[in-house]
Amino acid sequence: MLWVSYGKVSQEGIKGMVANPQNRAEPVAKLLEAYGGKLISYHIMLNGDIDFFIVSDIPDDKIADVAIVNAMLVRGSGAIDSITTVPALRAEDAVPQMQKAQQMASAMAYKAPTQS
Repeated sequence: MLWVSYGKVSQEGIKGMVANPQNRAEPVAKLLEAYGGKLISYHIMLNGDIDFFIVSDIPDDKIADVAIVNAMLVRGSGAIDSITTVPALRAEDAVPQMQKAQQMASAMAYKAPTQS
C-alpha cells in the first residue's frame, strides 16, 4: 500500500543541510527496505508548513512499526521536528472504500451528532 509521510525539519536539521549538503533519499530507502518497504519518491519543499514529503510502498502489517521507528530514530536524531504518515490510495483503489461507505450510509451505520 502507498503511504505519504510529511513533516517539519528542525532548526538543527536545516543547519545540518547547510553544513553538509546531501541527498537523504538513500538513508530513507534503507530504513523502508528494513521493513520490506520501498521508497517511491522523496521531496524537499522547506515552505514552513511542510518541509518534506515521502511517498513509499509499505506492507500493511509493517506500518505501525515504521511509525514507531520514525518517532524514535528519525525524530530522536534531532533533525526532524515532526513526521506524519498517512495512507494514500490510488483513485481506482479508493472505489471499493467509497462503495463500503455508501453501504454503511444506507444502513445508517453512522449518524452525525446533530441528527436524532
